[in-house]
Amino acid sequence: EGGAKVARPKKEPPKRKDGLHEYKLLVGRTLDGKRIRKSFYSSISKDDAKRQAEEYRIAAEVARQTNEAFIGKNMRFKEWSERWLETYKKGKIKGNTYRNNYESILRLHLVPHLGGADLRDIKPIDVQRFLDAKSKDYASESLKKMRVCLFSLFDAAIENDLCIKNPVTRNIKINSAASVTEKRTYTQKEYDTVLAFAQAHPDGLAIAVLLETGITRSELLGLRWCDLDFEDKVLYVKQGTVEIHNPDSGKWETVSGDLKNAHRDRYIPIKDFLADMLSGKPRAIEVGGNQRKKRPPTTVLPELVFHDAKGGALNPNNWYTRVYQPFMEELTKKHPEIPALTPHELRHTRATLWKDDGVDIFSIAKLLGHADLDMLSKRYAHNNVD
Repeated sequence: EGGAKVARPKKEPPKRKDGLHEYKLLVGRTLDGKRIRKSFYSSISKDDAKRQAEEYRIAAEVARQTNEAFIGKNMRFKEWSERWLETYKKGKIKGNTYRNNYESILRLHLVPHLGGADLRDIKPIDVQRFLDAKSKDYASESLKKMRVCLFSLFDAAIENDLCIKNPVTRNIKINSAASVTEKRTYTQKEYDTVLAFAQAHPDGLAIAVLLETGITRSELLGLRWCDLDFEDKVLYVKQGTVEIHNPDSGKWETVSGDLKNAHRDRYIPIKDFLADMLSGKPRAIEVGGNQRKKRPPTTVLPELVFHDAKGGALNPNNWYTRVYQPFMEELTKKHPEIPALTPHELRHTRATLWKDDGVDIFSIAKLLGHADLDMLSKRYAHNNVD
């Protein structure tokens, strides 16, 4: 009576299509000032969702003032691994390193095993069990890559308040049960036979360089004429040629560029006969042209010592298939007593023969481009009892 207005009860906001009530809390701003909101949901009411948001806000503020860890969001391993790759690795490291040391390891090993777990729930025992399971089929070096990838991924997760502790602890042990393929080497007598065969073979120059210098296949195919000093008889290792997977285009590309690490940038003295073989290699090549249309070819001076028909970089896998393997097949056909070794085993051979000649291990490490003497002693300088 008397015209007094009665306040109507506030209507409960409508539920979402999934039947939940949503409340959005302002949790920060982006670097350009845009608001960052976090949603909270309740099947009971909007006020209940708001209560959850307030509890979250208070917990975050307490953590900030007490400098304690605060977990801001539940996130599964698979989701974080994708974000981590995209943010911290893609485009920031070399393509081959990105693919071999991180992307492939995550997609083939870590995500299938840990992908569905919450980051907070993965404990050291889970990591140890994962590595133990993989140790049956993979060598120690592969297991170490998996451990490094895991450690880095969790380290970034901690920085982003997604978990408190890194489960990849010092107590995690690697003990591979997989058999290790023993690398073979030539004896000095076998080496002399192979080198003589290479000196007389049409494609033998590249193999002679591998035999005499111990450089890798990648470094061989990245060798440029400007890296050769014929006056002082020195070969400079400045770049390598590799086949990389471009994550943007999804295609494989052959590129020549920077070396694997700073220690690979080095110089190697070469003997007179090898310098003569290299200097005698024709530098100019004829490209294109059409005899029927009487169009002459173009003379090209390739930058690379070993190149394709147009003067460009050779694909390492194609070179191995079309040049290296046929060479080894002809070698073993003429000399059945001599095994066909891989390019990396020629590197082992060079290190071992240097050691047998009395070259100290520090000089061998420098010549091979190694920073780790332990790796050198384990892998390259084979003991020769004879």
